[in-house]
Formats: sequence, structure tokens, C-alpha cells
Amino acid sequence: MTEDDRISLDGQSDDQQNQPTLNTEDATAVADRTAASEESSDGQPAGSLSPGSVEEQVSESGAGETGTGKPKPTELPSASNSTVPGETLFFLTNRMNLNGILSSRLIAPRDSFQKYYTDLLQQTPGWVPLLRQAPTSAQIEAVTSERGAGPPVLVEFPPGILGQAMADAPVVYVPAVALSEAVAIHLRSERDLREHRTRVYGNVHPHDELLRVTPELFGSDSSAQSVISPPSAVPAVDWRGIDRIRGAINAAFASATTGEQLVLAAALIGVTKLPAAVGVPEWFGWLDLDDHSEPDARPQPDSARPDHVGFRAAYDVLGDRDVSEAWSPNEVLDAVESRVREADLADDSADAMVRNLGRVRSIVNVEADFEPFRPSTRALISAKALLLVLLRQELDQLLAWSDDETGADDATRIVAAVLAGRLRGLSRESTELRSLALDDVTAAWAVRVARGGSTSLGKAQLVANTRGTSVKIDGVEVASQSALLPDLAAKYQKTAEAKKEALRIKVSRAMGWPVEARVHVPVGALVESSEAIIRISTTAEVLVDVVVDEDGFIRRLKSLTGVERRRAAEAFASRR
Repeated sequence: MTEDDRISLDGQSDDQQNQPTLNTEDATAVADRTAASEESSDGQPAGSLSPGSVEEQVSESGAGETGTGKPKPTELPSASNSTVPGETLFFLTNRMNLNGILSSRLIAPRDSFQKYYTDLLQQTPGWVPLLRQAPTSAQIEAVTSERGAGPPVLVEFPPGILGQAMADAPVVYVPAVALSEAVAIHLRSERDLREHRTRVYGNVHPHDELLRVTPELFGSDSSAQSVISPPSAVPAVDWRGIDRIRGAINAAFASATTGEQLVLAAALIGVTKLPAAVGVPEWFGWLDLDDHSEPDARPQPDSARPDHVGFRAAYDVLGDRDVSEAWSPNEVLDAVESRVREADLADDSADAMVRNLGRVRSIVNVEADFEPFRPSTRALISAKALLLVLLRQELDQLLAWSDDETGADDATRIVAAVLAGRLRGLSRESTELRSLALDDVTAAWAVRVARGGSTSLGKAQLVANTRGTSVKIDGVEVASQSALLPDLAAKYQKTAEAKKEALRIKVSRAMGWPVEARVHVPVGALVESSEAIIRISTTAEVLVDVVVDEDGFIRRLKSLTGVERRRAAEAFASRR
């Protein structure tokens, strides 16, 4: 692929939300212990924006920091220099719910929270209420009344997120809004700010640049009761499922450590024009990841491809599991096998799946030892990937397992990561394994899904040149890796004929491939052989040729993936 290649894609992804995880323990476990010292306040009136006018309101951009970079902390303004725009929108919640919002990079309805503390979302099922004015004391009371909720918080958005819909109602209802659109997060006091910054969570990106102490926004004397009247038509969104899809997308990119692996991750989000030198399974594609629709709008997997059927079965089964609640590898295997049977595979394909899943079960049940995978046409990528996840469910532990120890090729590594991300979801995952830019792209996608708009992940570009390999979505770089390795078979063919044999021998010895020694025995020579030595007694010169079959050598080059392919490339470049 050339430097100027730009590969367009309509890809997609889904989202749910979970409470963030504290560095040493889950944030939800901390909530009850922090309850006693938290303060309370009040709430506000309402109006409504019709569902139709919300249709094209929320920005689709997923802008954020590029790559895996994180925002640089900035000095926080004090109350004396805080400013509030004349026209703005506020989402009112409490500090504990803010943690969930920060972890998912998304403000979505109450169903999107795993651990939820009562706020205005309780009164607006399926909708997110945005206030046009600072909250009243009654509204603040409504979001801080539950023990452990913490003090009130206002997330500020510019009115531009509503597009052309600029209703005068005091409350505007939207299906969701991406946190990347926020211009500030307001807290009531320095004490509240200090308490918020005291607790650092592993699944929350740094966000100091948004924090403000603005007591005047929380100082309303009005005790008027809120009149919350959300639209009656509620968007049907599976927020838990959306989070699992976002988790799968994130994991695919988090697992890519080479340019070749990044190409595979790009294929999974829908890029179809890919470098020929990278072997991408035909069933890699966005349609297998995006199952947010109800009923499931995905086409059925190809029954002639057992790997396709196996991946879809494992992906769907793991999407229904939560390892934090209950986990049984045998139950997962039972469910996967049940789905495979329903796929009505042809006899040969069915036999392949039975053999592969049987091997997985025997290893999981310690009836057979786990050994590094070896190249084999009988071993299915989907089964190998599922085995890795059943042995190591946590994404960080899975990715820490070296390819040398697992024997996993590039495709198996990426698919295993996707399954682990599907199992855990995005919101609970450590930011060490997440890209802020990608999080915001998938959050913007989730907003579009909630609005019933385009389900495209965005315009994706795969750029591969001598400087490196990168993936951009809507112009934002979400991942980058080293340059792709050359096509070794093509590189060999371009080698001068006089040098080809020496190159075959050098590479074959480096890779541990067979090298043939041909001994020309002179006429009349006496040949004696033992277990390790051949003795040739002759007065003539004995000639020895060292050769490597060219056809077999090229076949081996074309079959290389992952670490082995990189080793071969190093052997090509070696001077010895």
C-alpha cells in the first residue's frame, strides 16, 4: 500500500456504561464508605423538545486527543475567575454518577449506568435532560438526596450541540451526548473539587482541564418543584450492548503491536481495501461486531466457513456474560456449541468445529496440557482465540501473554482480544489499554445510534507507508504502529538470480526450515555410515552442495504471520 492510500469506511460500534474502577478496588465499593461526608442541594423546572426536533441535534464528531495521548492537566481556576457563558446547557448530576460518565465518556440515560445514584435521569427514562439555566435548589436536592451520591455537579455544553433545534423550553431532552462535547465540569466548592481529585480511578481519563469551581451556579434560592416532562416516545437503546461493542473495538486496537496487526484491527471495523501482504480472514468485518439493533440485523455467518460460525457464536455468547457476576468456562462452551449446532454447518465444517471445541474443553478442564499453537490447517482461529480468553479473561492479562508462549498468530491474537473486550466492555477497562481519541469516536457513534441516525463509525482511513501504519477515523488518528513488513515472497523474487540460493539457505537456517546437503560420491569410493557419521574413502574430490527447494521456500514465506514473519524479515536483512 502506498503512502497516499486512504481507505474509506463506514464502520460502527456500540456503548454501555459502567462505574469506574479505583486503582486498588472498584469505585462502587468506595461509594458507601464516602456517603456520610457528602453534601446535598436542589433541582429545577422543565419543558420539552419533541423527538422529531432532536433527530439531527448532536454533533457526530469524535474529536479528542490523538493516539493514546492523554490531556495535559491544567491549573484550575478559582471561584473568583470562573465564567459562565450567557447561553449554555447543563447536565445536572452528582459526583458518583460523574465517575460513571467519565469512565464511558458519554452521558446517556439511567439504563447506561451499572452503579447509579438518583438524579434527574430517574425522571426521564430513555432521555438525558439538559437545563438551559443554572439549577434550582429543588433540582439540586433531587440529585443529592441518595446517601453516597456526593455533592452536585454540572456538566456544561455549548448550545451548538443542538444544531438547528433551539427551543425555548427550560429543559431540552436528548437521547445521549458525548462527553467530548463538554466545555466544563462545574463543582460547588474547593472542598468538592478536592474530594473529587482525591479519588483516582484506573478507567477514567485525566480531565483536569474541564474542572471548574463555580459556586454561583449552585446558589439558587428557588425551591420550586421541578416539572420534568420528557417526550413520551422513548428511544430503544441497549446501552449495555453498546458498551460491549465499544469494548470489542477498543480491545482490537489495544492488542495491535505491529503494523500487520493494526491492519487486522482496521479490517474488523470495516476497512476492505487492505495490503495484499497481510493475510486477513474473509470473515473479518464490522457486521460481525455491530449487533446493537433489535432485532439483530446482521446477516447470518457463512455456514461454509466454520471459523466464521465459531467466532460469531463466541462473540454473541460472551456478550451475554458478565465475569464479575458469574463465570463458568464450561457453561460458555456449552452455549457456544449450542449456537454452532443451530448454524447447520456442512458435515466437514461441523466435524472441524467439534474437534476444535473438544480440544478447547479438554484444556480448560485440565484434561490436556496447554501447549503453544502450531501452524495447522485444522486449527480454527475462533477456537484458539476462545481458548485464550477462557484461560485469561482480563484483557490486560491476555495481552501480557506473549505470542511466543501462546504460539498465536496475528489473527488469533486480535480475535482473542476482541472476545475479551466484548466480555468486559469499555467502561470498566483501564485507560492504560484505551485511546482517548478512539473512546470519543465510539462515544459519538453511540450518540448517533441513540438518535436513530447513521450507524457508521465514521470515515476511516488506513495509511501505510515507510514511516508507519496508522488508522484515522474522521481525520482523528486513533492508532499507529510500525511500518508494514515487506512482502517477503515478492522481495525474494526481486533478488538477483545469482544470490537467490544463498538467500534461501540463510533464511531457512535462521527459521529452522529444512536445508538439504547433497554429497556427490566419486566412482569407486568406499562409503561407510553410522548413526551420526558418513565416511567416504576416495582419492577423488568429494563435492557437497547445500540446497533449499525453491517452491517449498516460497510457500513457507507466504504462510508466515506474526512473530515468525518478523523473524524471517530480520533474516532477509541479516548480512550473515
